[in-house]
Amino acid sequence: MRDVIILVAQVALYYGVMLALFRLRHIVGIGTFFCTLCALTFAETYLAIAVFVSVGPIVYTPGSVLLFAGKLPLLLLAYIREDAESVRQPIYGLLVGNLLIVLLLLLISQQTPADESLMRGAISVVAKSAWLSVWGTLLLFIDCIAVILLYEKASRIWKMPLFLQLWGTVAVVLAVDHVAFFAVLNLYFGVPLSASYGGLVGKIVAAGVFSGMLWAYLRYVEHLPEEGRHSLRDVFGVLTYRQRFEALHHESRIDPLTLARNRRAFLDEGPSAVQSALTTGKPLGILAIDIDHFKEVNDRFGHAAGDAALHFVADLMMRTVRSTDAVYRVGGDEFLVLLSASAHQPAARMANEIKAATQSTPMDKAPGLLSVSVGWATLREDGMTLEELAAAADQRLYEAKARRNHAVAPASAGAGGTAARN
Repeated sequence: MRDVIILVAQVALYYGVMLALFRLRHIVGIGTFFCTLCALTFAETYLAIAVFVSVGPIVYTPGSVLLFAGKLPLLLLAYIREDAESVRQPIYGLLVGNLLIVLLLLLISQQTPADESLMRGAISVVAKSAWLSVWGTLLLFIDCIAVILLYEKASRIWKMPLFLQLWGTVAVVLAVDHVAFFAVLNLYFGVPLSASYGGLVGKIVAAGVFSGMLWAYLRYVEHLPEEGRHSLRDVFGVLTYRQRFEALHHESRIDPLTLARNRRAFLDEGPSAVQSALTTGKPLGILAIDIDHFKEVNDRFGHAAGDAALHFVADLMMRTVRSTDAVYRVGGDEFLVLLSASAHQPAARMANEIKAATQSTPMDKAPGLLSVSVGWATLREDGMTLEELAAAADQRLYEAKARRNHAVAPASAGAGGTAARN
């Protein structure tokens, strides 16, 4: 029981200090966190060679089970909250520093010693530790790449709680690292195999303990600001560097008023959709939509009511089209919809469904009931490029508006295609 209490105290002291430094990184700098982590490396290596303890039947070395098993989750935390560049810097520093120690020792060993036996013994101990640190740092570099890739895989594909993502990721990497690192300890330093079995079990357990502490830290200490939260997934700190980039990339293509895609997204996604449909032989439709008498809505009820109308119509369209279709706000009250796998008849039906949904669903505030005009076009019948399709849909939209009956206009020669098949 005494050994367990001491072990718990070690874990609490180690992670208590390291997480506090990480939390204060914007005050004391992230370098303080990394320098402290790197300063523990020599003790980690020395303990891995020379010190073995037991908790019940399990024999392990604190250097591997406590210090190293705790280092990897801390580096993963830095990746989650900072970026990959921040994680690489201390690893490069450790590798260069350990190599520098070995080279300096080679030069120092050629000097005339004041006490040869004492000097040779000291250099031997430090050199062994340094060479082992070089090997350990090389493994750490590989470990960091592996833990990041596995974490990304787990967070992106496997739907599991964050704690299990952290524990599973760290435990797998630690187990592989343990085999590689302990092989050197056994071959060159005579560390007994009994410590290997105990160390492996200890590392897996330690991975669970440290992952639980990271989960608690991300859950209760360093969460996103309330106004920045979008989902529970975001709060739990899975917005890694790549995920933050993807989120920003996605947000840059969303119209903030209507939450439909914007013109940039249409120009990025439209050509590839056309090319894909041409390559696979599948149909593709496009709708051009705008709100009737929108200027009058702004003039009569104000721009706030106009904004509400835009949001209402966009939301109605996104709920009316299929999940495979995409709604874009391309300017003012103008919208475009890409209809995947839609030929003439399905495109015409979807145009009428949007019109009917708008005319039968009033807003619960001014301006109340709205209507839209819709034009449509389909690939091959109306054009072979995105520009040709948009022009054909616009032409039909203008014809519908000219009739002032808000019906979907039939095709005309000016639309650049065949007659509509209604």
